[in-house]
Amino acid sequence: MQKKQKLILGQLLRVNKNNVNKKIHSELSPLGWHLLHCIFIEAIWVRSYFFSDETIVNKFKSLADATKINVNKRHLNLPNIQELQNFAETYFQENIILIKELLSKNIKKKYSIKYIINFLNQHHSQHIEIMKIIINLHNLKFNKNFNEYTQEIVPQKYKFSGIEIPNGIYKVGAKKVGFTYDNENPRHEIFLKNYIISKKLVTISEWFAFVKENGYKRKEFWSAKGWNWCIKNNVNYPLNWVFKNKNSFSLSTPNGYIKPISNMPVSNISKYELEAFAAWNKMRLPHEFEWEVSSKKLKETFKVWEWSANQFFGYKNFKPYPYKEYSYPWFNKKYFTLRGSSTFTLNDIKRVSFRNFYQPNTRYIFSGGRLCF
Repeated sequence: MQKKQKLILGQLLRVNKNNVNKKIHSELSPLGWHLLHCIFIEAIWVRSYFFSDETIVNKFKSLADATKINVNKRHLNLPNIQELQNFAETYFQENIILIKELLSKNIKKKYSIKYIINFLNQHHSQHIEIMKIIINLHNLKFNKNFNEYTQEIVPQKYKFSGIEIPNGIYKVGAKKVGFTYDNENPRHEIFLKNYIISKKLVTISEWFAFVKENGYKRKEFWSAKGWNWCIKNNVNYPLNWVFKNKNSFSLSTPNGYIKPISNMPVSNISKYELEAFAAWNKMRLPHEFEWEVSSKKLKETFKVWEWSANQFFGYKNFKPYPYKEYSYPWFNKKYFTLRGSSTFTLNDIKRVSFRNFYQPNTRYIFSGGRLCF
């Protein structure tokens, strides 16, 4: 867990110190808030849960409790960067000492300390990726030195190479190995009709062909909501593309700009965009169960978060844990599931059963996808 703590703290140093507590997007909290939130969550599950010590929980509750503070207000009254660094260095280190103490004892609780460590590692991994998303947006907004990283890309027609999955009953959901989130459970059987899913992800050159064929300007490929969103926001290409001229562009990443390569998976696209691309090719997006059942046979399953066709929902006999607010509030038919993971995802949450979820207009995440029919 110490590695995660160091990574969280390290993200603060990757943007201008004056921007650490500033919002870069209306739907995202500042970097400083994410660090404070991770301190707060550790305090709940280590200090409060095992030692009944509410000191740190009470100290940061009004600033870092995600269940109580609206995202639009999380940038208010945050400690400055020096204070944040001091808090992290002090409380993270103290928590490690407490965890080592707990590991040496046999304390009987509903959740063991090993279970909590696993949970905290996964919780922190998710926030580290969100912090990388924020850093990428900072790069797009403030770093204009992209010219030396541009590359001319030749548009290529989408090439489908699929795997056929027959009618059948299949098991989906988390296997009982270590900590998994409530929305991955329980493991259960489902019936799927036969389908064919692409072995590979949609690539940059294939997406560029969609751009060149005026895919963003052709209403017939878009859903009604998707088209309204596209026109209203003047969307013309993936969020992380920065053009030098009409054929050359660079890709923004949390690590700065890089040159695009034709067969790289396209990233930073919304579900609306991927649906339009699918319609352009007379195909569709897979249901998340279609993705999960075929995942072992697919290529590039952990390169980008892959949009699914279906809304985020609770499995039959769903039971919330370790707290109700993790999944349950998001079963509101506004969010859609993404599967796999991105190249910026840490290994703790890289598993077939993991379910990410965002609204269909979201494109600041490292999201792409594959098609099926």
